[in-house]
Amino acid sequence: MTDSSTQGHTRISLRTMERIVTAAIASVPGTKAIEAKLAGIGGRGFPRVSVQMDSEREVAAVNATIGVVWPSPVTTVAEHTRAAISEAIAAHTGYSTTRVNVTVGGSVPGNRVTAAEVEQRQVAAAVAPHITPSPVWQPVTAESVNVRSIATPQKTPVRSVTAPDSDIAVRSVNTPREAEVRSVSADLPDHHLREISSPGEHALRPLKEPKPVHVHSVAAPRPAKLVPSGQVRPLSRKVQVSAPRPQPLRDIEIRHEWTPRRVQTPKSVPARKVQAPRPQALKRIEVTPANPRPLHVDVPRPEPLRAISINPYRPQGGNHG
Repeated sequence: MTDSSTQGHTRISLRTMERIVTAAIASVPGTKAIEAKLAGIGGRGFPRVSVQMDSEREVAAVNATIGVVWPSPVTTVAEHTRAAISEAIAAHTGYSTTRVNVTVGGSVPGNRVTAAEVEQRQVAAAVAPHITPSPVWQPVTAESVNVRSIATPQKTPVRSVTAPDSDIAVRSVNTPREAEVRSVSADLPDHHLREISSPGEHALRPLKEPKPVHVHSVAAPRPAKLVPSGQVRPLSRKVQVSAPRPQPLRDIEIRHEWTPRRVQTPKSVPARKVQAPRPQALKRIEVTPANPRPLHVDVPRPEPLRAISINPYRPQGGNHG
């Protein structure tokens, strides 16, 4: 039995899987790696690889766009590229491929590749992957830090609280007796209630009886005559109004309450002479190219023209055959 604590798990990153697919594409004769800067303005580099992985089921799906050499059997190169990708993934990772799509995205002129050379390609399982070991550096430990002791504060003495003596005399509180309610009788004769006292007088004065009020009779107004709706009854009498006599105009004297003040104009400021800087002579600017050596661009050789034979169309059969 094996100890479960010693067992491990190997995980393959997506970047690693893409490099395995790229190496498998390069192992097939007729494929060509094209850099994006050499493809011209707006060009794209090849190969382009897109991998989808499922680590739990250990399956992968690959979409690859490759560049090929012209002249070469493009269909045969694409078929062997698909087979090389499946073989390389199964040999180096143990994953199985569910889908491998290969698209030819571009071609560049080069040496002619035949179908026999493509079929004689090296098996991907026999090609060892290129490993670049990362340098191992010794760990550098920092200098030890002096540990300072933490000074704890001194304990504060607890002061006892003195409670007052419990020998306190408790005095009883006597409730007051209920006051007796005296009854007031109002059975007095009427003549005794007529005398009142005012606040400003000390002597009592007899109260005088009010004089009787004379009641006037109310006479009802006479009924007014009815006036037809077409007539207007004047509400007031006409009064002659006399206009006042015109008064003679009086001279109006306007008095000025302010006195004029003398205002002095500001003194003129003398003009200052401004000197302009002398014009500087133009400097000669020399532009030195970054690469003084001329660049040599290799232009592909033009392909020789091929002879084209045109056979005239001749109808067969018929009455005019």
